[in-house]
This record gives sequence, C-alpha cells and structure tokens, in this order.
Amino acid sequence: MALTERERQIMRLHSEGLNDYRIAKKLRMETPNVTRSRKNALKKLERALEDLEFAKNLKK
Repeated sequence: MALTERERQIMRLHSEGLNDYRIAKKLRMETPNVTRSRKNALKKLERALEDLEFAKNLKK
C-alpha cells in the first residue's frame, strides 16, 4: 500500500529532525493525528520491507 501525500510530508519532516508536536504546528494539524499518520506510514514501510525480503527469498 502506498503512503498518502500527508504521510510522505510527515515522514519527510520527521527525517529532518522535527518531532510530532513541531510537525503538527507546521502542518496545522493536531499532534495525535500526526502521531497516528507517522505510525501508519511506518507500518506500511515495514510491510514493504517484509514483502521485499519475501520476494528476495523466492529467488534463492
């Protein structure tokens, strides 16, 4: 599943060192919504890595 535009924005800002509170202020969001979106994005990215590992193992 692909990341939403908002999830990409949040992950980009998080990678720049901003915490959820600062991201929320910058994007005019509530902090819990930022936290939820960040966690959802991480789950999607973890799943993508698992799928990639699975595909690599199929080729062995």
